[in-house]
Amino acid sequence: MNAVGGPTPLTQAIEAIYSYFKGEQEFTDFMQDLEDFLVVGETGHPDFSGEIETHFQIAAELAQVMAPAPEAKYRGLVEGPALKLVVDRAFRIVAQSAEARRIFGYLEGVGIKLDKSRQTIIADGEDLCTAEQIDQVRQHFSGAVVAGIALLFGQNEVPQPSRRSFIRTEGDGGFVSLTRDDALDVIVITLPGVSWSRNISVILAGSLGLSPSEIEVLELMAYGKSNVDISKERSRSVDTVKSQTQAIFRKLGVTSRVEAVQVVNDLISLAALSGEPFTPVSLEGPAPGNFPFAQDGSAWRRMTVEGRTVSYVHYPIDRRARQKRPPVLMFHGLLQSPELSPAIRQSLRQSGFELLGASKPGYGASDGPRRGTSFMHTCVDDALHLCDRHDAGPCLVLGHLFGAKAAIEFCLAYPERVRGLVLCSAYFPLQIADHLMPTGGLQKLAMSSGIASWAAHRFIALTAVSYLRYGGSRRYLSTLTEHSNGDRQAIRDPEIYGLLRAGIRHVTIGGASAFLADTSSSNSDWSNLLPMLNLPVVVLHGDSDPAVNPQLARIAASRIPGCRYEEVEGIGQHVLHARPDRVVAALEEVGAVAETAA
Repeated sequence: MNAVGGPTPLTQAIEAIYSYFKGEQEFTDFMQDLEDFLVVGETGHPDFSGEIETHFQIAAELAQVMAPAPEAKYRGLVEGPALKLVVDRAFRIVAQSAEARRIFGYLEGVGIKLDKSRQTIIADGEDLCTAEQIDQVRQHFSGAVVAGIALLFGQNEVPQPSRRSFIRTEGDGGFVSLTRDDALDVIVITLPGVSWSRNISVILAGSLGLSPSEIEVLELMAYGKSNVDISKERSRSVDTVKSQTQAIFRKLGVTSRVEAVQVVNDLISLAALSGEPFTPVSLEGPAPGNFPFAQDGSAWRRMTVEGRTVSYVHYPIDRRARQKRPPVLMFHGLLQSPELSPAIRQSLRQSGFELLGASKPGYGASDGPRRGTSFMHTCVDDALHLCDRHDAGPCLVLGHLFGAKAAIEFCLAYPERVRGLVLCSAYFPLQIADHLMPTGGLQKLAMSSGIASWAAHRFIALTAVSYLRYGGSRRYLSTLTEHSNGDRQAIRDPEIYGLLRAGIRHVTIGGASAFLADTSSSNSDWSNLLPMLNLPVVVLHGDSDPAVNPQLARIAASRIPGCRYEEVEGIGQHVLHARPDRVVAALEEVGAVAETAA
């Protein structure tokens, strides 16, 4: 019997059912809990005296019908259209995605291992699979892939939510993704899906600007055709094919046929590994009066600046606010727009802050820079026109993420229009602290030597835009939160998550040009601008930011005269949306300091 005040037998039974379905207890324990309920009954007294054995039998049959397949606890790891297999520590396949089962057939129970020459062999699978299935598994599980699985299982340091690595396939040079799930002690293998190759022409046209004719040449090139073969197949002269080949190399940022084909493999692999269906975004500009990239289109406006269209957001103050404060001029990040979540909007309104934020050149519905004018100059100039359009007096500047440099440039160019500056989760030049170890995937990418090459930088940017546009945004956002519990909690909020997805649409809907121009600021050390700031400044930075090491943010803040640095505990990159109280307090602080100084 249960203790007085304890859970009822019915509650215990329900909890037991859910616990079993989540894989948290064994079948025998589940049956014991269910039998206890049948014995005691919902009223706390035996209900089935005289027929208890019959009811036990019914309960057992019911449980057998209800019992999920052994791999049910892995179901969440293989949902979706991606080609996925789950391997346990015994190197046995314990679960498959629907796509994997369609291609390979039923593989649960099949084991894999390496022989002495590091070749993949199938163990315990000959009786379960056909020779054709075994051959397919061997083709996908190269020696490098199996060795990578062993390496991930061997990493037994402090448990993490997941660990990920990428292995090049030996055949087509694509990627195989390996992700270790510590909670279930398994590794999820994601293979490039064959169906993605059908969309290669759309990906190449949209992301890299190849013409239909150039795409046809590149596809033939990928099949190993020479220029002579291609000229015969397409009934074109060899010189024409050579000219198109050079155009392809130029657009892809490569210098050889091998590199060009590798770009194709990388684009397909990265898109496929996102685990989401192929849903290309329209590459046409937004329709008049419409903002298809926005989470909430009602906040968005358009203005014309010297013949260019510029999109921007405007959040007016609440008339019931206690006082009217200086307007806030926002400069947005690389993959986020100036659009705000409801929480920060409400906090600003109630505190008397009006906010204005223009899309950077080439982002959203904003046209790119004028010919002969730099990206940064245009960005600053657009912000000035926005302030003039709304008769905004001296304002408080908010630099968010990659918007930090533009915010600082504006403060230095127009000091009479600025009262204070808040840098929130700001990107600072990584070159000012080369000794710091990167803490997240983004830092590792940015601090790698390869990004110093403009060709490599351009390829990374183009590939990233393609990856995000063709289904990778969900994977990208989840990867950003891997090292921050606060960020993981933040993106569970549908408003914040929707806003982040909208921010990705904000850059990808217009192609890679804005992304490339914006990321070019990472190629130079602009930290010399920091000591030139002569105004109240607060730097807000999450203690688990995945893009910029907090130690680097502290160093940057120390170079700004009179700057106050504040590290926000328990949060990574989403300080603006998850902790609006800190942001509003920082704006109030710099505004008060400026008012006192005046």
